[in-house]
Amino acid sequence: MTRITHQYLASCSPAQIWAVLSDLTAVPAYNPTVKTARRIGQSGNGPGAMRECDLNPKGKVSERVTLWEEGRALGLEIVESDWPVSSMSWVTRIEPHGNGARVSQTLDYSMKFGPLGWVLNALVMRRAVTKNVGIALQGMIALAGKTL
Repeated sequence: MTRITHQYLASCSPAQIWAVLSDLTAVPAYNPTVKTARRIGQSGNGPGAMRECDLNPKGKVSERVTLWEEGRALGLEIVESDWPVSSMSWVTRIEPHGNGARVSQTLDYSMKFGPLGWVLNALVMRRAVTKNVGIALQGMIALAGKTL
């Protein structure tokens, strides 16, 4: 299993960040790898809620909420995707920090294809996931800073 962690300080409030993070369909506004996002199923917010995202340049991913701590933390897991992973899950946490907030995320994933997957992870996947998740988190913080 591979673990990737990110942490950023934000000048906006934890409530502003939560407003963006907890909107499951807002992800295309801050994550350039996501073209569209829509809720699927009958669940509202909280554990079990699901979304499906169309990706750039192509592909699709279905995700399910695994953790919902109002105003503080959101956990998601991939249910179905075209990616070469057998599992992927992450938790994004928001904490007050001075006049702003600290946003941290821990993401865990396992590759498909045994030893070939391990090589793919070492050569490409880990670097790509680290970069793209960092861009998405920074985009979420920037978007939250524009909300009132």
